[in-house]
Amino acid sequence: MGVLVVTLLLACADSVARLPPGHPSQPDLVLVSIDSLRADHLGSYGNPRDVSPFLDQLAASGLRFENALASSPWTLPSHVTMLSGRGPLEHNVIEDDRRIPGDLPLVAERLRDAGYATGGFVSTIYVSSDYGFDRGFDTFVDYDLTKTGNLQRQVRAEKLVDDALAWLSAQPGKPAFLFVHLYDVHYPYLPPEPWGARYDKPGTKKSTRYKNYAYYKTHPLTDKQLEHQRAQYDECIRYVDDQLARLHAALERAGRKNTWVVTADHGEEFGERGSWGHAHTLHPEVMRVPLIVSDQPPAVRQERAGVIDVAPTLMALAGLSMDTTGLSLLGPLPSARDWPMETSRFDTAKLSLVSGLSRVEIDNDARVAYDWSRDPGERQAAPATPEQVAAAWAAVGEAWTATSVVRSPGSMWSGGTLLAHEVPAGSRFALYPPDATVLGEAQRTPPLPPRMELSDDTREQLEALGYQQ
Repeated sequence: MGVLVVTLLLACADSVARLPPGHPSQPDLVLVSIDSLRADHLGSYGNPRDVSPFLDQLAASGLRFENALASSPWTLPSHVTMLSGRGPLEHNVIEDDRRIPGDLPLVAERLRDAGYATGGFVSTIYVSSDYGFDRGFDTFVDYDLTKTGNLQRQVRAEKLVDDALAWLSAQPGKPAFLFVHLYDVHYPYLPPEPWGARYDKPGTKKSTRYKNYAYYKTHPLTDKQLEHQRAQYDECIRYVDDQLARLHAALERAGRKNTWVVTADHGEEFGERGSWGHAHTLHPEVMRVPLIVSDQPPAVRQERAGVIDVAPTLMALAGLSMDTTGLSLLGPLPSARDWPMETSRFDTAKLSLVSGLSRVEIDNDARVAYDWSRDPGERQAAPATPEQVAAAWAAVGEAWTATSVVRSPGSMWSGGTLLAHEVPAGSRFALYPPDATVLGEAQRTPPLPPRMELSDDTREQLEALGYQQ
């Protein structure tokens, strides 16, 4: 069946678009983000199932980063980081009522200005034009996902690849930057046939419909149910892998030089913490992501790297530069650089810093640390030291200045001290979450990103997808 599927896919690619030659010396740059793909479900990262032959081949013929991390465990902030090279605690687009600031440099803008054709094809509202992701793209297609009634219409990888090929067919002799965001590996894990029965019985829309993260804490899935979800998840990965294989085959047949960067915005929990999903925690199953750069001298790299490094890597591949916090993956990297992470989704408010082989986590209830040298799966927590807590707060930065007594339901840190939701006039202070309510007179430098509003209908549909709880 596998040979037949690939044959049909290649035939489909021929019928969609015959690509013209590209630029004679500058390769096309292809950025692929596979939403919710945890690293250990690719074959090249240890999955015993044959779920990712194309991506495994891409990894074997280029760079694969074994210890790649996201900076946030959900889609919106992670993609802003991916396309800007700035962490969530810098860009502060950490909740769905904030959009990308107009002065935040984005990789598509820089490449377009350097002469690249730029095309983006995305499949969720949180990577849509409503949030400003279209900036810098000559062509940006978000399939009206922001319009009422369309959020639950899944835009499949096959459609995105077809449209990307059609766009590339109109880019003769010019280098192209193609950004493809694929949502098929995200819940509800329902690939089309014949992929849907590859590892387990086919799923249906009635198969354990997702409620919310807290629900599964008290109503956990059985081992059999979890295995079914994992199997469907792997089927979705194989479907996406086959679609990406035909995109790559079309580029190769046209003789277009191409370099790929493949990653994910975050992973997915399957019962490791007693629940199912993402966005609520910062543990490895959610934060460890695949990261592959093709067309490079083959190597498996062990240095700490991740989503924040995608933009500077694309710049390096194009021979350009951009002001980023991330680093190019093409050169040497520190073996274990400090790595801030956070999530304030659904009122979780977890602030974290990885330093060396330790990860400290601060939330409303605890300040704990994990020792990755002895416990890479984070099964045992120890109390965090004052030095670890101070380092995590330093990653937030004392961006606020109080001109009166200021109160906030968020956590406040000033002058090396964690305060009980109040700071005196004249203080500089750090606030987490950064967008927590501030009562009193205070100014923030730089200001928070602009607000945006989602309609009630949109929020209701997002709730059905687990994005509103």
